[in-house]
Amino acid sequence: MRLPPSTDAWRATFASSPAQRVALFFDDRLEFTAALFAAWAEHKQVVLPGDVLPATLQALAPHVDAWAGDFPNTPTLQPRAPVTTPFPALNREHEGVVVFTSGSTGQPTAITKKLRQLFDEVETLEHTFGARCGPEATVFSTVSHQHIYGLLFSVLWPVFSGRALTARRLEYPEQLEQVLAPAPCVLISSPAHLKRLPDVPTWKTQLRAVFSSGGPLPPEGAAMSRAILGHQPIEIYGSSETGGIAWRQGLEQPWAPLRGVEIRTSASDTLELKSPHLPSAEWFTTADRIATTGDTFTLLGRADRIAKIEEKRVSLELIERTAVATGLLSEARVVTLQGARITLGLVGVPTAAGAALTRKQLVDRLKAALASTIELVALPRRYRFVDVMPLNDQGKLTEARLTPLFAPERPDAQWLERTPAHAALTLKISPQLRVLDGHFPETPVVPGVAQLDWAISWGRECFPIKGQLTRMDALKFQRLMLPGHEVRLDLDWNAEKAVLTFKFHSPKGVYSSGKVMLSA
Repeated sequence: MRLPPSTDAWRATFASSPAQRVALFFDDRLEFTAALFAAWAEHKQVVLPGDVLPATLQALAPHVDAWAGDFPNTPTLQPRAPVTTPFPALNREHEGVVVFTSGSTGQPTAITKKLRQLFDEVETLEHTFGARCGPEATVFSTVSHQHIYGLLFSVLWPVFSGRALTARRLEYPEQLEQVLAPAPCVLISSPAHLKRLPDVPTWKTQLRAVFSSGGPLPPEGAAMSRAILGHQPIEIYGSSETGGIAWRQGLEQPWAPLRGVEIRTSASDTLELKSPHLPSAEWFTTADRIATTGDTFTLLGRADRIAKIEEKRVSLELIERTAVATGLLSEARVVTLQGARITLGLVGVPTAAGAALTRKQLVDRLKAALASTIELVALPRRYRFVDVMPLNDQGKLTEARLTPLFAPERPDAQWLERTPAHAALTLKISPQLRVLDGHFPETPVVPGVAQLDWAISWGRECFPIKGQLTRMDALKFQRLMLPGHEVRLDLDWNAEKAVLTFKFHSPKGVYSSGKVMLSA
């Protein structure tokens, strides 16, 4: 094993702490590695949050005893004077790490892994790919080590194979050429990063291999990797629950199971497997449909991407394929939206042809194309168009990232001024605002009640307003507020009288204004 120098300092920290479940989050991969192995050496269970957002930490708090790393506004354990005893043998049956699935529904699920599962998978990676990487290759990564793919490929594999790993994740394509050129190296990446490589001549690198996981590699991602990096990516298929299942190199190739993985097809054509990467020797059933050919297989899509709309079973993947086939969208993703009844929403990335249309024209064209394949009752009811799909840091597209596109309550705001009595902010009225849904579809406008609600909610953010609305005065709506408008909101607070005065305006004129009286 090749461990960072600070490992013994972290061993001292964990040896002196009674905490059994420790949350780790480090931007620095070397420090993360040191803390991870030190925690295992002291028989701690490591919990790996995917991010440090307030909601994530709040949900995690009841399940951990201590925190170590880059957690904001949180007391954390710190490295101590290093221990001098040799690094101990690790217990392979220790439930050493808890990771979280991205969750197709956006609700993360905790997955506990024994060290045996992780170490067996690392041995498989070295057996399958070690020769082509070479022992001297440095491992670079564009993916986070806080998730299972990044943990295995960019931390555990280098540590156990003796390869050098780097401290920082490569977040921008512009960083790649300069770090991949000096010496033999391996790149751990994802479809999201590979398809966004800059369109430039082939880089001069010493890459031995490029790995991709986290989702299907699109043809443009494979083409960009071949053209710019000089390598066809090696794709890894698996999940947080199963670990690695299979691999291939080339989009036209079938998937070959990794060493020790047995596969079969269930009665409903979904993949079932036995694997040393699983917690038990039982068959595990996935939601991926497959077709087998000898010892290999092809993926046919997710069995769980079927929605029931008005008692009709609808394939979300079929809607997505049909939308992209129009040539108006380069990517499409359909999500189920909960409400009085379940409806579908479609998020799309317009092509040049799609972007040349008005929003109404684009929606109408998509609806017409979908209506030839999908029953009318099951057509998407709501549409959102984005420049880039909102992927998480593992390059995955989850409902947790997509669903909020359909329900922003307020426009994005930029504060210009905030004093105890006056505040000013600018707003850009996005077509995606929920208040626009159903209000004059031909010409959506921001309703006056929404403007009043915005004024009060932003007023509560910057002034010590505690009371409830009691009366409105001098309320005027003078101009239509439309999608695309950039609007300034001025707020004045009279604390003595508990009166909030507001005015929405722009160089076009005043949209609305008034006074709001609140109880003391």
